[in-house]
Amino acid sequence: MRVFRLNINGIKRNIVCDPEETLANVLRNQLGLTGTKVGCGTGQCGACSVLIDGKVVRSCVKKMKSIPDNTEIVTIEGIGTPDNLHPIQQAWIVHGAAQCGFCSPGFIVSAKGLLDQNPNPTREEVRDWFQRHRNACRCTGYVQLVDAVMDAARILRGEITMEDIAFKMPEDGRLLGTKYPRPDALAKVTGTCDYGHDLVLKLPENTLHMAMVNAKVSHANILSVDISEAEKMPGVHKIITAADLEGKNVMAFSFMAMPNNKNDGRDRPVLCDKKVFQYGDPIALVCADTEEQARAAAEKVKVEYELLPAYMSGPEAAAPDAMEIHPGVPNVHFELPVIKGEETGPIMEKAPYVVEGEFYVQRQPHLILEPEVGFAYIDDEGVLTVHTKSLVLALPHIVISLTLGLPPEKVRIIMNPVGASFGYKLTPNPEVYMAVGTYITGRPVALHYDYAQQTYYTGKRAPMNTYAKLAADKDGKLIALEHDVLIDHG
Repeated sequence: MRVFRLNINGIKRNIVCDPEETLANVLRNQLGLTGTKVGCGTGQCGACSVLIDGKVVRSCVKKMKSIPDNTEIVTIEGIGTPDNLHPIQQAWIVHGAAQCGFCSPGFIVSAKGLLDQNPNPTREEVRDWFQRHRNACRCTGYVQLVDAVMDAARILRGEITMEDIAFKMPEDGRLLGTKYPRPDALAKVTGTCDYGHDLVLKLPENTLHMAMVNAKVSHANILSVDISEAEKMPGVHKIITAADLEGKNVMAFSFMAMPNNKNDGRDRPVLCDKKVFQYGDPIALVCADTEEQARAAAEKVKVEYELLPAYMSGPEAAAPDAMEIHPGVPNVHFELPVIKGEETGPIMEKAPYVVEGEFYVQRQPHLILEPEVGFAYIDDEGVLTVHTKSLVLALPHIVISLTLGLPPEKVRIIMNPVGASFGYKLTPNPEVYMAVGTYITGRPVALHYDYAQQTYYTGKRAPMNTYAKLAADKDGKLIALEHDVLIDHG
């Protein structure tokens, strides 16, 4: 441990911490300055940007040992407050630049660094600045962000006032088609909006932190799982395996049962005990006093595998000689034939113009900035309560109720502020793990993915293999279509 003497937001502070700790963790965990958000944790997204002696720095990769005494550090909290906004924050609200808002504090800090150096930038210089400092936004397309910086610069130069750009209610009171500010924009531009991990830092002392033991193979039989060494690691309270689930080891997506679907939604275990179905599948859940202790113990869990064929594309898995990935469920488990009109064959033979082709659209991670995070606890009415990023609260509610065999009224799902989703949160798996942790330990449990887990073990836009054949008459009128699509949701 070492004492660091720093000036943070104009206040001199003596901070005792590990020199190897990151500045972001010290700001958030020790000083409670949670306006600095951590997204990727690898210095790539800029959500954690702060100013160090006027220079924009990504604090998630800035080690404390590299910061000299008497350094001046400015975070979003030192730029403006809800009752005393900086012009950049005001412009951010007016231009709708805070959408999910997770990146907003980092962008605003970065913009402050720019305007302190260059009070009259061009739009190209603003964009170049954000590119150079790796400030990433997944919501806006950046136009609103640049608009906000340009107006803030005009205010700082004295050409216009804060009042000039403030939203003004139309005389007729109609808001449709106006730039009425988002109700949550003020909290987002000042860093006072608490996202999932901000709330985790405010949980009671008896909260357990969970780390998943993820399979690092794509398809395998599990021969053994040894948790003996992991159980001896510091801070470990409980390591949950399939044996702890007492017959409830089924991820119950029963609402998926529908005509033409050969999968009843109950083919996936909560924790794999016999087989790994995809890379990242959870085999155990480590509950410990801190996230760092839980992750360290998870690395000590030993899993022995018998590797099976890894089908890395839809056509490979759909091949006639491919083994069933989920025993008893065909790999092509859902078919939806759509047939309209007369037979296309004879039309295609006579048509003067026929084109055909095969196309592939790749799998797309949504690459949101806030990694998966949430927590669960049992409230004072005995209700298992889960706080989550989910945008469709009915899904985790149904799955948790069915999986754990709890009456629906004994499960509650609460949506935290969401640092973007774009569809990946249609998969309710993480909520089940949080619920299982609390259900078994009886204590609050928090789960926080790192960005690698966010990338390989959350929902995706599925890749598609498409074959299409199209016919037209001599006038270019389309007269026939054959169209086969294989959606790879494996």
